[in-house]
Parts: sequence; C-alpha cells; structure tokens
Amino acid sequence: MAFHGIPLMLAALVFAACTSPETGRTRGGSAGADIGNRGKFIQMHEGSRPFENTPKKIPAKPPPLDSASQADRLSRQ
Repeated sequence: MAFHGIPLMLAALVFAACTSPETGRTRGGSAGADIGNRGKFIQMHEGSRPFENTPKKIPAKPPPLDSASQADRLSRQ
C-alpha cells in the first residue's frame, strides 16, 4: 500500500522543482531575475568604438615583410 504514495510524492517533488526561485526575488523594488526590469532604452556599448581612448603602448607599424617576400620569391622558382 505504501508504494502508491511514492509515485505521487515523486510527482509532487518534480512539479515543485519546476518553479523558479527567481520569481519571488526582488531587486531594487521590482521583480528580480531578467523579466524586463530595465528602462525603455538600453545602451549596450556606448558607441561603436569601445577602445577609442585606450592608450597605445605598442607603436603602430607594419610587421617586417622581408622574410615573407623571400619565402614568396623562393616558392615561385
């Protein structure tokens, strides 16, 4: 007779595990998680040049191409 209660108890545990703990959490006076608690306009990267004012510690110059030119020249012989 006790075996009839085990599937029922197991089903109750499965359904209880499906509820999200985030639904009851509040953040900043409104609902938590990510259910739309943000403003109308979202600014993701503040423009298309995120590294515009980053100091350049490595001088920008092209790499030496002498060895590449030599390899190209030798491969075409």
